[in-house]
Amino acid sequence: MENKGAVGRINVRDVEIAFLTRDDNDGVTYESPIHIPGTMQIQLAPRVASDVIHGDGNARYHVVKVGGYDVTFDHNRIPSPIMARMRGQRYSADGKTINSHVNDVPADFAMGFTIDLTGGEVEVTWLVKCSVTPPNKNTQQTTENMNHSPDSVTIFAMPLEYNGYYEHIGDTSDKESGFTMADAAAFFNTVPILPPRSYNDSAQGAAGVLAASTGKGK
Repeated sequence: MENKGAVGRINVRDVEIAFLTRDDNDGVTYESPIHIPGTMQIQLAPRVASDVIHGDGNARYHVVKVGGYDVTFDHNRIPSPIMARMRGQRYSADGKTINSHVNDVPADFAMGFTIDLTGGEVEVTWLVKCSVTPPNKNTQQTTENMNHSPDSVTIFAMPLEYNGYYEHIGDTSDKESGFTMADAAAFFNTVPILPPRSYNDSAQGAAGVLAASTGKGK
């Protein structure tokens, strides 16, 4: 039955970061997710390669391949220790200052977030492999009014080497999938890890992602 209550996205919240410690042909591992409060906005722009195949003088096929997202993440202020690790920065020997070097290598991580839908439903997402660029900062003086200056970072979301997946989504408004609010609450306990595709995942539905990540189900 169609759920006519969940017709739009009305809020984004509860960003989680899980640092990626391994991604190769033999497997993938993550550290435990870290909650980062203070999300203001998340924009996802798909990176798309496409081609139109012609035959007999007409367009016959439109081939589209999505390779991930360019993500704009606006935040009140990402905590310095987390941003430093995301950027590959190092602390000084006495641990007091964060220092940027030309050879810093950003750390890969997974990024999860919750989108509130109308009708009391939610959509939860993991982008399973990401890399960040330094934040854009625009700091203003305080005048008659206080001027808040948020962090705005660009994140490159890409597929895993291990299995080729780049995104997992659970949607409680998709009643046919069986994905419940309880599933959504548990979705960010760990990053879902699916085996390399050797079957038709479309038959699993959203609940299959959670089952695969927890070892439940087939």
